Amino acid sequence: MTKETDWRFPLASRWVLVAALIVLPLLVVQSVRLGQQVLLRLEGLSTAATDNMQWVMSQAEVEHLKLDAAAGAARQAKDLPLLRRRFDIYYSRIATFQESPLFQELRDNEAGSKLLSDLSARLGRLADLIDVSDEQLIENISQVRSELNQNGDKVRELALFGVVMQVEGTEAKRLQLFDILYQLGWVILALFAAIAITALMLAQMYRRGRQLAEERSRAAAQMEAMISSSLDAILVVDTEGRIQAFNGAAETIFGYNSAEVIGQKMQELIIPMHLREAHARGMARFLNTGQTKVIGAGRVQLEGVRKSGEIFPVELSVSLSQSGQDMVFVSFMRDISDRMQAEEELRTARDDALAGERAKANLLTVMSHEMRTPLTGVLGAIDLLEDTDPSGEQMRYLQAMRVSGELLLHHVNDVLQLSRLEAGVDPEKIRVFDLKELAEGLIESQQATAKSRGIDLSLHCSLGPSSVVAGRPRAIQQALLNLIANAVKFTNEGAVSVDIQRLPETDVVDFHVADTGPGIPQEDLQRIFEEFTMLDSSYRRGNEGTGLGLAITRRIVQAMDGEITCESELGEGSLFSMSLPLPVASAPMVKAEAQSDQEQETSAVLIVEDNDINRLLLEKMLIQQGQRVTTAAGGLEAINCAEAGSFDLILMDISMPEVDGIEAIRRIRARKLAEGTDIVALTAHAAAEDHARILDAGFAEVITKPISKQELADVIARRAGRTPVLPEVNQDENIVQFFDALGPERARGFLATYCEDVERLKAALAEAEELTTELRQEAHRLAGSAAVLGLTRFRELMLEIEHAEGCDITQIELLDEIWCEAESFLSVHMCA
Repeated sequence: MTKETDWRFPLASRWVLVAALIVLPLLVVQSVRLGQQVLLRLEGLSTAATDNMQWVMSQAEVEHLKLDAAAGAARQAKDLPLLRRRFDIYYSRIATFQESPLFQELRDNEAGSKLLSDLSARLGRLADLIDVSDEQLIENISQVRSELNQNGDKVRELALFGVVMQVEGTEAKRLQLFDILYQLGWVILALFAAIAITALMLAQMYRRGRQLAEERSRAAAQMEAMISSSLDAILVVDTEGRIQAFNGAAETIFGYNSAEVIGQKMQELIIPMHLREAHARGMARFLNTGQTKVIGAGRVQLEGVRKSGEIFPVELSVSLSQSGQDMVFVSFMRDISDRMQAEEELRTARDDALAGERAKANLLTVMSHEMRTPLTGVLGAIDLLEDTDPSGEQMRYLQAMRVSGELLLHHVNDVLQLSRLEAGVDPEKIRVFDLKELAEGLIESQQATAKSRGIDLSLHCSLGPSSVVAGRPRAIQQALLNLIANAVKFTNEGAVSVDIQRLPETDVVDFHVADTGPGIPQEDLQRIFEEFTMLDSSYRRGNEGTGLGLAITRRIVQAMDGEITCESELGEGSLFSMSLPLPVASAPMVKAEAQSDQEQETSAVLIVEDNDINRLLLEKMLIQQGQRVTTAAGGLEAINCAEAGSFDLILMDISMPEVDGIEAIRRIRARKLAEGTDIVALTAHAAAEDHARILDAGFAEVITKPISKQELADVIARRAGRTPVLPEVNQDENIVQFFDALGPERARGFLATYCEDVERLKAALAEAEELTTELRQEAHRLAGSAAVLGLTRFRELMLEIEHAEGCDITQIELLDEIWCEAESFLSVHMCA
């Protein structure tokens, strides 16, 4: 017998036994029920119910004859009472046939029902003849006898019909009794068979039970040997928490011997004090509800306590073993003190390494900024010296200083950009631009250098019907420029070709930069994209650099969801390839066309902003671009505006009192307002999770404050289908843009009001015991204006106050210092 058969056979036997035990009571019940029916049938056959029915039907004929005799004897009035009495008796007999349940079968029979109908009809006529005065009855005697003579055959036929029905009914009852006895015989036979099968199965299960007992005895012996030799501590505990088994490994780990712990409460011996209450609650919950937390959950890390009182980490796995009503918990424990110590050492090493990387990145960022500032001053001073009519020799020195300074500034900028790319700071917004025009400009800018080195620099574009795409032009320009500049730098008297082509029926554009330079070894093809990597780092190398160009290029390409690869053969040259998603876009309108058709390019824009300065600044910037602008100071006002008019684009702030931007867009969409109009979020929140939450609310996109004129123009071109007319701007500084948009007088007025608002907030914070909702909202409003004005540190402080946890006012100590710095900056422009 195979192991599989050995496992299934007892299971099948149990099912057969269960089925037999279920069938046996059913057969017993059925046999009892059939026996009762036999007794009832026999009792029915022994009664005089049918005899009584036959007697009554025969008496009807007798009463009919007696009535006929009384009618024949009636000659005088003194004979009439007997006649009437005999009629009443005969009438009652016929009424019994019509109404008594005993004669329901007669009435249900078609022939019997017809006889009763004929008799009832003649009975009615007799009643009309007899139920009259004595004189009239004497006169009706002849008619009565005529009716009785005609009725006699019907009465006799009815009596005979009763005899026939009696015979048929008796036969049917005998057949029913025979059928019941037949069924009873089969049931009794099945009952004996079921009893026999049950007996056989019980005997078989008894033998199987003895066999299983022997097997379990052997298995128990084997299990005991395995438990005793296990390297993990194994404990068996009953439902009361008492230890039933405690192997040798458990003795080694916990310090108890088996005799000390068997029968004792586990939680009092090996569970630390701070975990005992939780253990008791978990056991009670499982025993009452069956809900498990640790049982069957695999390996979990907890703590145990040794006999010495030492608390140490353990890895625990608990399983449930149940046999009938007996239930025990089997626990496997392992001392993981050494492993935890090793993991802690690894974590410490990792944290130290990460801290070193962060320190390096911070150092690079700070040094780049700190070096860039004086270098800008040095180059500016060189510009001034060149305007002082220096001598020829001085001019050569100045030129050498300029070349060296610009080269150093270029290296510093590379390091700074690498740090910004690693931190993911300020990704460029997607814009619509002419890719072919951008590439041609790059090639033109490098032609002079290429010719000086004897290089043929060429461009080949295959972009299909349109070369206008949507993407990040500055990033593409820098990545492509890095590849072209590298190809030119490392090639002498050869060729550099740039090939740009769109893959058929896709949004992907491939860039290929090929050169005839010295080539790159295969083992270095991946290393060249690492930071600060130069293949020739010796003193004899012919090209200077930081080793950051390709690393920056790779990060730029990855930030645009693209790929960059390199193929090279030593002595043949190199091929750098970029693949970027750049979907075809509609060509933006040139300024001359926009100016000639300005009314057609005007968009209706709704600005929703609770900050007065931000709202007015956005309004002025959009008006300068030729847009039709409507403003709303809050979410509720924005809903009313959307209901009252139609707009091509809605720019909405997120954090606003009462109805914020999230709630406002929900109500607008729920009421089917501004259908087909994109709603773009304007927010000072720059975290990725905040942007995801805003986009999930239904906003078309998110723009982080502060927003420039160019960004406004781009979002209108993308979302409103218009290309605004942009005035020429000479400076990008926030405060200058603010003054340009509002005008000097109004800008100074707003700055004065802003300073007063800050002073009021400072006073309120000094008096407040906790941060209220009103104080947080005011800090948010002032942070928005600070972003527009370029007050970075003050904006960050206001946001910290807005989002401070609980009611703690811990950032107020810095407020005087930072506001003093910001106020000094603003006063320069207010007094200009």
